[in-house]
Amino acid sequence: MKKFLKVTFSSQDYIIAVDDIIDVKIGAGNTEVQILTSTVGHQAAGGMQVLGYLLTATGSSDAAKNKEQINSVIEAIAEALSTAWTKPMYTLSPKYALTSAPAHLQQAWV
Repeated sequence: MKKFLKVTFSSQDYIIAVDDIIDVKIGAGNTEVQILTSTVGHQAAGGMQVLGYLLTATGSSDAAKNKEQINSVIEAIAEALSTAWTKPMYTLSPKYALTSAPAHLQQAWV
């Protein structure tokens, strides 16, 4: 059974497949969390790219707060995986509220 994180922003729900997540890390600056997935795309220039999601929260504006934000996302992943198979959707409530909708991102494969 696949598990999903449900992220809500401005009354719009977005889902992230938990089984596909391979990394959670700091994005640009201290307001972004990147959720990278095992899905790989191909760039026309020949490089491979990891696809994922970008969560932005201006409340996580310094390194310590951003670490709390990342930890809240990782804890939500663990909770989602520990729920019963009859509950495939888990609501992600990060420590700091999102200030924009989850954005898709592409990052060079290293």
